[in-house]
Amino acid sequence: MKNFGALYSFELKKILKTRLTVAMLIILLMTILIEAFTPGLFKGFDTTREEKAAMSRISGRTIDDALLQEMYPLLYENGTVWNAENMQYRGVLNTELSMVSDRDLLMGTSAEEMYRMREEKILDIMKEEGLSEREIAWWTEEAASVETPFTTMYYGGAIIYAQNLSGILLVILLIAALCLSTVFTQEHRQKTDQIILSCKYGRKETYLAKLAAGFSVILGCSLVSAGVLALLVQMLYGLDGLDAPVQLELAGSAYALTMGGFILRQLVVMIAAPILFAAFAMAVSELLKNPLAVMGLMVAVDIFGQLEVIPPSFRILAQINAMLPSNQISVWSLLEHRLIPLGNHFLTPFAASPIIYLLLSVILLLAGWNSYRRFQVTGR
Repeated sequence: MKNFGALYSFELKKILKTRLTVAMLIILLMTILIEAFTPGLFKGFDTTREEKAAMSRISGRTIDDALLQEMYPLLYENGTVWNAENMQYRGVLNTELSMVSDRDLLMGTSAEEMYRMREEKILDIMKEEGLSEREIAWWTEEAASVETPFTTMYYGGAIIYAQNLSGILLVILLIAALCLSTVFTQEHRQKTDQIILSCKYGRKETYLAKLAAGFSVILGCSLVSAGVLALLVQMLYGLDGLDAPVQLELAGSAYALTMGGFILRQLVVMIAAPILFAAFAMAVSELLKNPLAVMGLMVAVDIFGQLEVIPPSFRILAQINAMLPSNQISVWSLLEHRLIPLGNHFLTPFAASPIIYLLLSVILLLAGWNSYRRFQVTGR
């Protein structure tokens, strides 16, 4: 293993110096910039700053009858016209709209009725997802930790960051599919494997070096991208509201999480999911000896997961679909309440998905190693 460093450096350079990798890194950078600047460009940075200043004026107040009755007379046509008089209530209205299904009842709804509607909506979601009585009881205990009435605060920067991580993860998947699926197949295609596999360090050391190089590229892209996006969001909008409850954005969620806690779970997925992407791209390409098939499989699974064609009544299939990285990184994952049983306990999708991704990665890498070490050049 004393030559491992040289092998690793060689494999890393092979990946990074290809035109495709350079092109994908440029696309990744462009995606980060687009994700960061689009919200401000869409509304106007001046308007965004005005909204932040206005909504911050009532930050810390509870969303109760007093605040609602103060807000209602200042709304115009369902709150679609905003001005200096009512801008501070924009977040409050959005939170109320996620609890009150019927807009016609909006202006006459009391805080007590509003929070009761929220509880009914959560129960309806759980029944639609096919949760058992034990799961509902578990969530009832979890939801008891969510403080009501909610406390309003500005969390615009935090939600922009949370929403835009999904775009970055998609590009990370494409980098794995396009740039790492050739890590092993390149030698087979160019027939240089005759030299590599007959050398002293042609099997185990080379396999590990290729894996290490692939994982370094994909994890480096993921972590740097998440960090750069955080820096840009902080500069443009501020990361205020990390301590805001997620219910201000999605009242139908039973998770007792703050925006900061949710983002932390997203970042865990941003580490575990790229490991799975890289393991799949490299190991399956070695098994199939066909990088195009691997690219197609990875992109097809991601697209299928976004289509939402599986009805909630097909619980197992719907739950597997919800556990896909692209769905776990989404803000809408806060409305996924199906639990994973572990003995007498339950795991939430946020807790189970990184573990599942890493276990699948290990299985894939072992299968890839079994194929790599048994491959014979004469077997073409």
